[in-house]
Amino acid sequence: MGGIITGTGSAMPRQIIKNDYFSKNIFYTKEGTKNPKKGTEVIKKLEEISGIKERRFIGEEEQSVDILFDASKKALENSGIDKNELDAIIVAHNSGNMLPNKDGVFHTVPNLAAVLKNELKITNYQCIAYDILFGCPGWLQGVIQANRLIACGEAKHVLVAGLEVASRLLDPHNLDSLLMADGCGATIISASDSRNIGILAYASFSHTENDLHNITMGSSLNKEIPGDCYFKMDGKKVYKYATTWLPQVIKKAMDKVSINPKDVDYFFFHQANGKMLKVIASNLMKLYDIDDENYASKIPMSIEFLGNTSVATIPTLFDLVNKNKMEGFELAKNQTYVFASVGAGMHCNAVVYRS
Repeated sequence: MGGIITGTGSAMPRQIIKNDYFSKNIFYTKEGTKNPKKGTEVIKKLEEISGIKERRFIGEEEQSVDILFDASKKALENSGIDKNELDAIIVAHNSGNMLPNKDGVFHTVPNLAAVLKNELKITNYQCIAYDILFGCPGWLQGVIQANRLIACGEAKHVLVAGLEVASRLLDPHNLDSLLMADGCGATIISASDSRNIGILAYASFSHTENDLHNITMGSSLNKEIPGDCYFKMDGKKVYKYATTWLPQVIKKAMDKVSINPKDVDYFFFHQANGKMLKVIASNLMKLYDIDDENYASKIPMSIEFLGNTSVATIPTLFDLVNKNKMEGFELAKNQTYVFASVGAGMHCNAVVYRS
């Protein structure tokens, strides 16, 4: 017995933030000195490297739970199951519930899965509700946990949500932080007796060595700005880790079911950097000695208009494709997908799925 996806939902904030929103920012170097280049010039370079043209932020009067509830309700409706049939709720996030009208103030007690269960008015006390912190790969790790609950007979239906509200933690003087955005994606994973569909294999790596502080929270690059809860990233080291290890964790998952990239219909990759996605795909093909294969048609990309929504990226992207909102990509029966993500820790993971 394994898990299949029976419902998807996503919630994207109404506020669209284009790159020129940051053009007047004064950027600083990692050493804490002012970047001599104009904000417009720096932003243009960011767009060239990342592929990001716009992203979404929640409003000042909103809180994280608002989009978490919206996405989860849509996923339940899409699945057609009753909310009290859920046996578990797993919410992956990085920063708890960002409170309205309070910049950077968030709560983690009660945990977000419990808050979501309350908001959904679920009265089934045997439905366990818990959170996981696993960086950007958190939602996918939640899917793996849901599958394990199903496989051991502990659950028939599990709601797994990935939530990110990064806008309240951005350092306006740090170019790397402007990659981040807000959003939420949710998925219902249900039990299936078939061994030929659903989650076929998975793999996860946690290095947490010299890479531990590649992505972290800390003070602003502008030392005159108070506070130590700003998003910080060493872009070059993250790029190296992702392009090295994500192909390997994908290969480990695919090798478990004896498939290679040519057998995969779509790759649902974490959307952190447009160029990085191409290198990850190229490095994966090299592991299988595949040359000159064009995988652009196999990799849906939302980073251009949604930015990097961290934990929410893959479930949001999958929902958009599932709802026929990504031109050129259409889900059908008997397709093979690979979900893969990488992020703070450093962690990375992959899931092989058959529709």
